[in-house]
Amino acid sequence: MALFIQPGLEIPLDEISFTFARSSGPGGQNVNKVSSKVTLFWNPETSPTFAGEKEAIQKMKLEHPSLFSKDGTLIISSQISRDQPQNKVECLKKLQIILLQALKKRRKRIPTKPTRGSVFRRLENKARNAEKKAGRKFRGDY
Repeated sequence: MALFIQPGLEIPLDEISFTFARSSGPGGQNVNKVSSKVTLFWNPETSPTFAGEKEAIQKMKLEHPSLFSKDGTLIISSQISRDQPQNKVECLKKLQIILLQALKKRRKRIPTKPTRGSVFRRLENKARNAEKKAGRKFRGDY
């Protein structure tokens, strides 16, 4: 089984490791018995499926520096639900969102020419401001 990111890119679940711990929050006495908090660990630099995406790895590290450990492992945790499988799915969704953001390429802006109307308005405002400032000029005593 694998985590689908986009067509042509799936991360096998055996590359991702999980740890489970006792969660904080509501749950009554059950909270003391069940390890529902899930922490996901995945290293994109050592991942064979993600090895060619150096730019995406750099982008992830810039956008989410607090999620990376010193050795480059991505750490995501979830304790939203009282249910461990739901928290595991939530961690995988977070990883998927982070990877999609990192893989998205920014489109280069194509500069456009200013319209005739915008040029006209700019020149009108410029002339109005020049007239206003010329009116402030001190002409001396008569």
